[in-house]
Amino acid sequence: YHRQEARRDGIFAGLTSGLAGGKFPLVSSRFMGFGRNKTIISATLTGLLSGYFFTQAFLSSNMAQLRSKSKSTSTSVSSDTETGP
Repeated sequence: YHRQEARRDGIFAGLTSGLAGGKFPLVSSRFMGFGRNKTIISATLTGLLSGYFFTQAFLSSNMAQLRSKSKSTSTSVSSDTETGP
């Protein structure tokens, strides 16, 4: 479940950054001297890379939360068994 959630968030982040990169061709054409095709390739590459890195970050974050919950659950279970009747 956590991988699917991280993948979904990463895809959304990648699409957003790719669309933002393609939406503003003024930056790429004026400041970097890109033509139409290079702008499209740049926006696609930006979307793919940011989607990948955001997916990895979200996955790491979700796994850390899962480990934290697992540790707190195991700690509370062990403390409950120690204080039994």
